[in-house]
Amino acid sequence: MDKPRKTQKKETVPNGRPTILDLARHAGVSIATVSRALNTPDVVSDDMRRKVEASVAELGYVTSSVGKALRKQRTRVIGTLLPQLDNPLFSVFAAGVHSALSEAGYVGFIQPVGWDNRQLSKHARTMIANGAEGIIVFGRIDDPDLFRLQKAQKFPLISAYSYHEGSDVPCVGIDNYSATKLLVNLLLQLGHKRIAMLSANMIANDRQQSRIDAYRDVMAEHGLPVFLEDIDLSSPEADPSPRLEKLLKGENRVSAILCNRDVLAYRTLSVCMKLGIRVPEDVSLTGFDELEYASLLYPPLTTVAVPAAEIGRNAARQVISYLEEGRPLSSYRYDTHVILRQSVGAPPTT
Repeated sequence: MDKPRKTQKKETVPNGRPTILDLARHAGVSIATVSRALNTPDVVSDDMRRKVEASVAELGYVTSSVGKALRKQRTRVIGTLLPQLDNPLFSVFAAGVHSALSEAGYVGFIQPVGWDNRQLSKHARTMIANGAEGIIVFGRIDDPDLFRLQKAQKFPLISAYSYHEGSDVPCVGIDNYSATKLLVNLLLQLGHKRIAMLSANMIANDRQQSRIDAYRDVMAEHGLPVFLEDIDLSSPEADPSPRLEKLLKGENRVSAILCNRDVLAYRTLSVCMKLGIRVPEDVSLTGFDELEYASLLYPPLTTVAVPAAEIGRNAARQVISYLEEGRPLSSYRYDTHVILRQSVGAPPTT
């Protein structure tokens, strides 16, 4: 009588996750052969390659990217410093960064750092310590400690979203000053003379500072009064209604409001509806950034179109090109334009 055949038992590794040594022993080949079969399979024989592939499947072996990073002194990780995570504009920008990283086989760290770009170095230091090979900063960099860290560690550093001529660090983005002048001049051409600007987070925020400067300069050129309000939207409880009502009602009311962010314009439109003020019949309203819902409001919002996703992609691709090819980082200015929609019209006649 024939003896019953033993069922072949799947071999396992005692310590759990198999190593390249376990793989070599299982396949009956050297570690060097396993390495060549995994990394340069064209230089080993078909028989050897099939042995290694069979052992990979049998043991459930997974190549360790961490091990590769240690051997090559590369992590393929890039860090991005953003003011916030829950802002639609920053989400669009971050999505652009992520798409470029993903295409190149990189991964990213994202760190919210608040609105003050004078306090960046501690966040960048943490990212570098945890493997980031380069840093992307949203907005102008105003932290000298970060420049010193970059010089000491020699990592690629780029500023994104804001373009500043003659910047000490490469920057890709828009000229906020010029873009705001387009909006102010549009309202002036329509006959508006009492134009207000709503801003937010002005301290150490180059985007808001540049837009405010442009508004003040154009109004001064025409000898017109300045109505500037700093609206706090840092929390859902912040209520701009009293300050907006001052601008929208009474003998000194304005006929147009420039909002330095689309989110500010959304809130302003809501307050107008609550107060029974019609847009644009009683007051014209503009935003900035062309976020997803700007065209879906009633009335649709006039705003400045900013290619935030493409700016993010550009910044990430430049850092990758620096790391992969040694290509120097460079500055690039994106054009902006005003999208004229129904939230803007001529000033009221009375």
